[in-house]
Amino acid sequence: MRLFITLKPLEQRIKGEGLYIDSVPLSDILDLKVSPIYVTSLNSISQRLNYYKSALQKHFTNFEVFYAMKANFSFPILEEIKNSGGGIDIVSIGEWRAALKAGIKPEKICFAGVGKKEEEWKEAIKGGLGYLSVEHLSELNDILFFIYKNKSDEIKSLVISLRLNPSVEVETHPHLKTGALNSKFGILFEHFEIWLNQMKSQFQDIEDYKKWIRPLKGIHVHVGSQLMENSIFPLIANKILDCADFMLKNNIIVKHIDFGGGLGVPVEGVPENGIDIKSHIDFLCNTFKNAASNYKDLIKEWGKDFNNLFVCVEPGRSIVASSTVFITQVLYEKRNSDKNLFCYVDGAMNDFPRPSLYGAIHHAEIVNFKQDVNLREKLKNNFLNWNIVGPVCESGDFLSKNTLLPEVQKGDIIAFFEAGAYCRSMASTYNLRSLTSEVFVKDGKILHVIQG
Repeated sequence: MRLFITLKPLEQRIKGEGLYIDSVPLSDILDLKVSPIYVTSLNSISQRLNYYKSALQKHFTNFEVFYAMKANFSFPILEEIKNSGGGIDIVSIGEWRAALKAGIKPEKICFAGVGKKEEEWKEAIKGGLGYLSVEHLSELNDILFFIYKNKSDEIKSLVISLRLNPSVEVETHPHLKTGALNSKFGILFEHFEIWLNQMKSQFQDIEDYKKWIRPLKGIHVHVGSQLMENSIFPLIANKILDCADFMLKNNIIVKHIDFGGGLGVPVEGVPENGIDIKSHIDFLCNTFKNAASNYKDLIKEWGKDFNNLFVCVEPGRSIVASSTVFITQVLYEKRNSDKNLFCYVDGAMNDFPRPSLYGAIHHAEIVNFKQDVNLREKLKNNFLNWNIVGPVCESGDFLSKNTLLPEVQKGDIIAFFEAGAYCRSMASTYNLRSLTSEVFVKDGKILHVIQG
């Protein structure tokens, strides 16, 4: 099921009445005369965020949900996250500026990213950034000495987290793995051990060392995206705790644990009641708390109820994916053979990049027939395998392959579902095509139209 999205039976998909997004009929979208276009339910986003918040609240007193804005950085979405009380996870200085423009408070922003420039992290730190994840020991060294020498009030509350690479393999697309030994992300625990011992030895005064290391208060892990199972997490939890225990022995009290994001979204969409989020968070938190019970020194610092520990997650796709449909119009159809049927639409790989980039599969449906469906009644059960392709001058320009659809005709409207994450945010102007337009709806009304 999909939150706030209603798809009528095939025979009712005429005159724009076959699809409703947040109670807005497709006819209202078609009246805009813009195609292709993304249509997003803002209610869906706030509800998914609230599922995360309520799930975490069951386990920890101090927590935050940082929405990973790289999944979809459209202004109305950031505003909805802000109004729902969420934080923002950023990975570039451009995202930092966009988050501030959307009214997100700096202290509710977490800056991650594997290749931050010095001028970028300095801008964010001086701007009152709340949380910063480091992915290189040289980066950590530079930031710690910058803060050590800087007396500005804006940076006193900054929390720095070590992004730990736990060196584990997960089942996902190779481009989505971020916690394996061959990944560019994160710092290996053994490298951190050697580095910290070397740095500590350079301080003759232990109080100077404590002052220098003071901002380092957290551990961050993120092992990949589009993860559909949790079996690897017990190993990750122990790696986090081993690192926290080592840090405690070296006068670093970890007060912040960031479990990252990555919860997958199936092709059929997210469950209506948020059970995927609830079960995922329950598993993560229970596994972590059970493993932590074996680390007595850490429990003394955190408390038996973990009241002295701040825990957060960074979901992106699982919040926005099912909020959005990508609407595109049929231009032509061509049959090279019985097994090579092509449906040409006005949307392309530059508008909707996940299928060509990741081989991602998005469920597709004809949601509006140009002609009265009764004219094609005899064909409605004659589904064919269509390759849905776009106008870009590349053989790799496809939106789906071997997709079962009825006979298609020029002017039919096709919708691709789960289009809210890593679709519009990765769109480009390749072939000098305009960026795709966006519509944001809520409670039966069109609130924002952003032209491409």
